Amino acid sequence: AREALEISTRREEGNYFDTPRGTPRVGCRLTAKASFKSVPHQAGPVAAIDTAFVRHHWRHDLRYSADGPDGSTVGMRLRDILCSVAGRWNGGDDEDTTSTTPDDGYEAIIECARDVPSNIDAGVPDSIWRFAASAGLDSIYAISLSLQFPPYLEGDFDGDGVRDAAVLIEHRATGKLGAAIVHRGAQRVTILGAGQRLVGPDDLGWVDSWDVFGRDATIHLTIHDRPNNRLVTDALWLGKRDSTSAFYTWTGKGFAYEEHKGR
Repeated sequence: AREALEISTRREEGNYFDTPRGTPRVGCRLTAKASFKSVPHQAGPVAAIDTAFVRHHWRHDLRYSADGPDGSTVGMRLRDILCSVAGRWNGGDDEDTTSTTPDDGYEAIIECARDVPSNIDAGVPDSIWRFAASAGLDSIYAISLSLQFPPYLEGDFDGDGVRDAAVLIEHRATGKLGAAIVHRGAQRVTILGAGQRLVGPDDLGWVDSWDVFGRDATIHLTIHDRPNNRLVTDALWLGKRDSTSAFYTWTGKGFAYEEHKGR
């Protein structure tokens, strides 16, 4: 925090009610006050600290993110440690005709505590996740909200005519990212990545975007690539900006992993 903001911070430890939701927690809180002119990051203090967390391999938890004219909050998670980063400032009131410029000062609040993520409030409907829950996967994998909310995509990934779901997950013990393919027709779950070497890499932590490439698609507005193999089902696409692109495609018996470097 000191490096990101280039200012000193105040640290407190103990019981507190967190800033995003008022939830009682035990942990630590850092606070800092300064001028926007002193922030080295052009996007402001919250973005500066956010960038520092990501550089240290933390991931976003979109359940704790919010934005507004007078501040913003982002949630950052490293397995079972949750940090909320809040910025508070006077963004100006559109109905206030007496003030022409908002204040230049801001307050940054960083609160960190142990928080075991629950899959109940992750935004995945029970009609999808109940197959994974009944298989006992809740204790092994946490649904990840690092890319989007709600954290799942739908498509027919196994060609049985029933829409399946790809749920973004994280292996609780190692933090390795992956996808749980919920086969609704067969009522079973296939784990891709997240510590599994069944097919493809065991960690999809490099991914910063994902989508479904339709079986009958000839062009996709956001996926500037396509699988080499002829698709018999919808495919799951994974991407990293200006770098790797990859597809999980169905072979009829299981998934195949196809990676495209430098696309």
